[in-house]
Amino acid sequence: MHAWREEAVWHILARHGVVPALPYQLGFGRLSCMTCIFGMPALWATIRLIAPVWFERVAGYERQFGCTIQRTRSVRDLADRGSAYRAAVAQPCLVAQALEPGWFGPVRTARWQMPAGAFGEAAGPA
Repeated sequence: MHAWREEAVWHILARHGVVPALPYQLGFGRLSCMTCIFGMPALWATIRLIAPVWFERVAGYERQFGCTIQRTRSVRDLADRGSAYRAAVAQPCLVAQALEPGWFGPVRTARWQMPAGAFGEAAGPA
């Protein structure tokens, strides 16, 4: 799969009715660590909204160590420049599920739909 184009990945998931990972449903375009150093402004705005404790932890580390997660911008600056993902804002129940340590929902669905994060921003190394 690593060599596949993104549309091929979504096509096979749709063909088999595999439920997209919750972060993709919430608008995230990449699933590595939520507080990724390559995060774009919208990602940091979303984290500040849905996981304020995690956001404040990173902001606190920036203050404590005297450097920012990105060379010229703090997470606060990044979040201020972005808007939270609309799908995350619109689905607080799904946000709560995504922040749980485990997933107990269905793995397959007959009503598959392309998630909000598909083909979205995915900064950082491939």
